[in-house]
Amino acid sequence: MACIAGVDGTQWGKKGDWKMTKDEGAKLAKASQGSMLPISGVKYMIVNKSGDVFFGIKGDNALVVYPLKKCFLAAVGPKGNQGQLIEEIGKFADSLSKGGY
Repeated sequence: MACIAGVDGTQWGKKGDWKMTKDEGAKLAKASQGSMLPISGVKYMIVNKSGDVFFGIKGDNALVVYPLKKCFLAAVGPKGNQGQLIEEIGKFADSLSKGGY
């Protein structure tokens, strides 16, 4: 599951069963190492940052957050597929970044 949202937490779009309040979205937009971020009723701990992408974990699942200037992209999937999650949201992030988002 994945989403795109504004830096204020307003969800612009989603894929799958993504459930996020505006407050949760605003916290995701300000992701930092060590922060605890709730998504769809599950709290993920941000444990690492690589380039512009933050990684969180909870059990066997991973959260990937890609912040941009005016929005952010986030995705949740199996922990072993972090690379695929990054690749998928990275495609959109590149286009949005070029468009000034």
